[in-house]
Amino acid sequence: MVLFDLPVYQFFISFFTISPFMVNVMKFFTSFGSTIFIVCGILSVAILFKDKKYFWNFAIANGIGVVLNNVIKLIVRRPRPSVTMPFSYEKSFSFPSGHTMMSTIFYGLIIYYVYKNIKNEKLKYFLVSILSLIVVMIGISRIYLGVHYATDVLAAYILGIVYLVAYIKISNKLWNKKHN
Repeated sequence: MVLFDLPVYQFFISFFTISPFMVNVMKFFTSFGSTIFIVCGILSVAILFKDKKYFWNFAIANGIGVVLNNVIKLIVRRPRPSVTMPFSYEKSFSFPSGHTMMSTIFYGLIIYYVYKNIKNEKLKYFLVSILSLIVVMIGISRIYLGVHYATDVLAAYILGIVYLVAYIKISNKLWNKKHN
């Protein structure tokens, strides 16, 4: 905690300063990684796309991600930070950050489909940049709000990316096998 987590927390608190406005900005970003926001996003995919493959990919990828995150939380059982100023309250264990891991999976899958399907290069890179920024800001907001250690967030990014890459490879293999 002292060698990495606390200095990172102090950096974000000093960089973004503590003010009611900034706390609200960080709560705004954190909401993009909330369960309700991601579930609504998955349901939006079901409504917007005729090809239900996308809906099932989002639902399965995120469903497995939630289970994986909760299993790791129960194994590690790391308590929430007690040295930071909490601007938000969470009941579950701290490691890994669920908001960060699930947003990495959810927005990462959107990034994958944007990169794969959008031909307009400017639009593609604009969307990838915005979605990536959202994921980064969700992680920063979790540290700023005092509900996670920096290592919780870093681990969540790593776990989310590794899981998502594996999920995409496996689901593509199964999809290709089923349709060949």
